[in-house]
Amino acid sequence: MLKKLIENIIYKLKGSKYLIDKDMTQIQLLSTVIIRGFMIIRGMFLRFRIKGYGVIFRDKKVTVISPQNIITHGTLNLGSGSFIDARVKHNIELGKNFTLGRNSMIEGFGVLQDLGVELIVGDNVGISANSMLSIRGSVCIGNDVIIGPYFSLHAENHNFKNQKEIIRDQGTSRKGVTIEDNVWIGAKVTILDGVTIHTGAVIAAGAVVTDDVPKLSVVGGVPAKIIKYRK
Repeated sequence: MLKKLIENIIYKLKGSKYLIDKDMTQIQLLSTVIIRGFMIIRGMFLRFRIKGYGVIFRDKKVTVISPQNIITHGTLNLGSGSFIDARVKHNIELGKNFTLGRNSMIEGFGVLQDLGVELIVGDNVGISANSMLSIRGSVCIGNDVIIGPYFSLHAENHNFKNQKEIIRDQGTSRKGVTIEDNVWIGAKVTILDGVTIHTGAVIAAGAVVTDDVPKLSVVGGVPAKIIKYRK
């Protein structure tokens, strides 16, 4: 009965069918419910400061700076130790069922001279633990994107052509990063500025992506190259 009740609640939150693992015991399930209950209570205090709608699950030691620049369109899950700095020129806009894993960071602010631009995320996107998104340039992530742990994204590059001037005084360039729908990004992947990852692509674990990734391709390596196409 408890499993069925929770499955129905999750269905209403997510908007899609959800089945709890049959091997999960009643005690494990009950402890999970208690933990999630406390996360909802913590999230209620944040809900009043964030625009939009949806339940917020907020774990322990979560930090959110400038929550007024965040817009949600459904359930938001913030793992323990996660950090969002929303001091950006526009907004951080999050679709329904967005998860930011434990000890992960969304960094919109670096220096007072130049704020980050924006982050727009579609529905059903999960970013696993110990990941880092630097949204100095514009970052757009589509729907149904899976991102593994220790992921990093950097939407900015330092200029360095002038040999007579120190690099930190030469400014930066920001082309932005786009990740389209239904993409799977493996563990420890790094995506650099100016990259577009097209629909249905798979990025192998440990890859460093420096160029655009074609639709339905599988890429890997440093720098990432096409391994094959999904049939």
